[in-house]
Amino acid sequence: MTNNGPLDELGRTRFELVPGALTGRAEAVATARQALTAEPLDDGTFWQAVLVLTHADELELAQQHWIAATGVSRDVHDLLGGRIMLLRGDPRAAVRLLGRDVRPRLRVVAAAWLVLALIDAGELGRARAVLEAERAPDSADLHFARGRLLLAEEQSAAALDEFLECGRFLAGLNPAVPWRSWAALAAADRGDLVLARICADKDLVAARRWGGPRGIGLALHASALARGGDDVLLEEAITFLGNSSEALRARHDLAQLLLARGEVERARRHARHLQSCPQWTEAADALTSRLLRNDGESALSGQERRTALLARAGRSNREIAAELGLTLRTVEFHLTRVYRKMGVAGRPGLRRAFVPTA
Repeated sequence: MTNNGPLDELGRTRFELVPGALTGRAEAVATARQALTAEPLDDGTFWQAVLVLTHADELELAQQHWIAATGVSRDVHDLLGGRIMLLRGDPRAAVRLLGRDVRPRLRVVAAAWLVLALIDAGELGRARAVLEAERAPDSADLHFARGRLLLAEEQSAAALDEFLECGRFLAGLNPAVPWRSWAALAAADRGDLVLARICADKDLVAARRWGGPRGIGLALHASALARGGDDVLLEEAITFLGNSSEALRARHDLAQLLLARGEVERARRHARHLQSCPQWTEAADALTSRLLRNDGESALSGQERRTALLARAGRSNREIAAELGLTLRTVEFHLTRVYRKMGVAGRPGLRRAFVPTA
């Protein structure tokens, strides 16, 4: 083990990354670049400086310093390389680096980042196994990783709890961390648009102040869904998110939104982007199947949309009938048309589809 430096700082994660992330993006990047010129470069300085660069979306610069680094411990180098690969949209390369042995002090962050990489690689079972094997005390990283996995497993209520717990651990410590955006996505998924909008709007303000494109894109995506489906905001989010895995999720949501509105050609254009990504193959195939079955007549009527939203939220047919003032047979008729138009197999399929509120 070489040049341990301030080992206490190695226990810090990207979430607890003081002081750089609190001063503003430009100043944080300048401070990190200056720190990386130190000779010799110790583990703690390298760790914090490279994480500041990744937080600031300076991924090319972070990778340049990572490649050029000498005298840094192998586990520190592997973890930071894995983080960079994940953010650059190569989750499989990230998994290879993050799956290696690390010192005990780094096990929690290693496990959390490995889970995120496995989620983006589409390996949810392996991600779940990593979390279940991790017996360390709770941390912001682990809550965030659990939230991401639960959301990928379509357990949005439990995911929301994890993201909010992550936020309680941070207590506003780092404005560059988009936990509220993910909380907003989970809240929107379970139909709580009020909470979703509160979380999304707070993160969008913080993200614009910080200035990192990834954070802005995540917050715009969350804001779009918190408003029941805003295609303009989703398009803007995709532009900010670039080639990241988060951009693919935004494209998927936008394609579903457009299809539900009957805008088949626009939906098809976004669905094509998903087909080249292994982790999105299943979702892309489902979208393509729906697109092939629709010729522009897939838009839901107002009553169908209201029925679909209530069914997606878990209401029974009888409860939907009572709330909307319809007969049970009319509810069944609307749901049959919803399933056909959206190309889904009953309520389980509807649960995985995006239903616009307007």
